[in-house]
Amino acid sequence: MAEISVKKNLTGKTLDMFLDKVSRGMSLTAACGACGISPNRLDKLRKDKPKLNAQILAAQAQAEEMLVNKIMESRDGKLALAFLQSRFSHWSPKTTGSGTSPAKSTVSPELLAQLSSIPERVKKRN
Repeated sequence: MAEISVKKNLTGKTLDMFLDKVSRGMSLTAACGACGISPNRLDKLRKDKPKLNAQILAAQAQAEEMLVNKIMESRDGKLALAFLQSRFSHWSPKTTGSGTSPAKSTVSPELLAQLSSIPERVKKRN
C-alpha cells in the first residue's frame, strides 16, 4: 500500500491508476489509499478542479454500468445487486422514490381496519 500524502496531486500515472480503481468499483476512500493520496486531499482537488471531478464521476458511472451489466447477464444477480445498493445510494430501496418518506397507502384506514378483523382461513390440501 502506498504511503498517504496530504499534498500529493492526482496527475499522470497516479491519476490513471486512481481512475482505473474507481472504474472497477472501488470506493473513493479505498482508491485513495491504494494510490497514496488522502481522502481530504481528494475532496479539495475535486472542488478546485472541475475536470478532475468530471473524470471521477465518469469512472464511477463506468463501475455502475459494469455492475448493471453483470446483473442483467446473470441468472442470480443478488450479489451484484447488493453491491450496487451498498456502493451507489440511488440503488438502495431506502432512498428511492420522492424523498425519504415511505410510500403512502391508497387504502383507507377504515378498510384496513375491516380487513385486519377478518379471521385467516387456511385451506387444507387433500
